[in-house]
Amino acid sequence: MLHLPTQLSEFIDPKGVALLMWDMQKGLAGKASNTDQVKANAQRLLAAAAPLGIPVFWSQHILPSLEHTTGPFLLFLMKKQKVAHASLLKETMKLGGEDAQFLDGLSPEPQHIVIPKSQPSLFIDTPFDLRLKTLGIKTLVIAGVATDIGVEFNCRHAAALGYFTVVAEDACGSYTQAAHDRSIDFLRSWTTPVVSTEEIVKVWSF
Repeated sequence: MLHLPTQLSEFIDPKGVALLMWDMQKGLAGKASNTDQVKANAQRLLAAAAPLGIPVFWSQHILPSLEHTTGPFLLFLMKKQKVAHASLLKETMKLGGEDAQFLDGLSPEPQHIVIPKSQPSLFIDTPFDLRLKTLGIKTLVIAGVATDIGVEFNCRHAAALGYFTVVAEDACGSYTQAAHDRSIDFLRSWTTPVVSTEEIVKVWSF
């Protein structure tokens, strides 16, 4: 029988955990309703992970040109940009653009792994799953924006692939508090422990 973690210390044992910084970019995390809180707590997680050698992954959301963007994502962009037709969309999240840059004071270190992506799951069309398997990772600790989009997507997708996830609630955010709360309520009822940054740091400080 597979041993299942039941305590936070078992989920985030440094021997089998990685930290995922999700979409910590100016055009995404920079527009959350609680950016300053997300940034401060993400910095605490990074500082706690560093002495333990915990691998750190960063997603970098880079979109293709509009003509190469899938229909569902065009509809999403239309809602986000508040336009009635795809022809009115403006290019966004391009490599080198201001909105695609990481937040000031919160960016990858040379030893961290940055994975570009264009979907709300880091497991789609990227080497993320292979990197995790190569490193022997069993659990992802996730921080970032948006809770109701990429954070929840990655928790669901990770579970489908056999990974555990832990969400640092106060290191995540959305564009509205209601959206954040809705996903947090779902994740609490599912397979994902939802805890504070302080709880994670305490485990990693022993």
